[in-house]
Amino acid sequence: MAASLRHMAGFQKAFLMARNAPRLSTAVRAASTLNDGASKVPDHSMHFKLERLWAVGMLPILPASYFIHGPVMDAVLTVALTLHIHWGVHGVVYDYARPYVIGEAAAKAAHVGVYVLTGLLLAGLLHFNTNDVGITKAFELVFSL
Repeated sequence: MAASLRHMAGFQKAFLMARNAPRLSTAVRAASTLNDGASKVPDHSMHFKLERLWAVGMLPILPASYFIHGPVMDAVLTVALTLHIHWGVHGVVYDYARPYVIGEAAAKAAHVGVYVLTGLLLAGLLHFNTNDVGITKAFELVFSL
């Protein structure tokens, strides 16, 4: 009991000393945090801009694919959709499947899973384009119902 009281008194003393300690100015704090390892985190702003430009570039492809049918438009639409979906799923996995959240092995498996999913999507769409009616004709058949 006496040990816990001494521990509590030491905690209160440390708390009061920290509360009354002089504070660092913001200039010193800003200067001291410039090289705190945050610069080692990769900058994804260019990748984000590229994704947005790609999405905007897809806007004319979607209506054009309704009117223009053929293997070239099917291939353009397949590549555009696959890359767009890959970047979206990769962004979600990068944000939420971090090693310190789900573990190192699960994070690596999630990142590999993104590429496996993208490969399967691309293979499936290419198979659909070559062995069936194709994406553009399929859209026309769906909208004609």
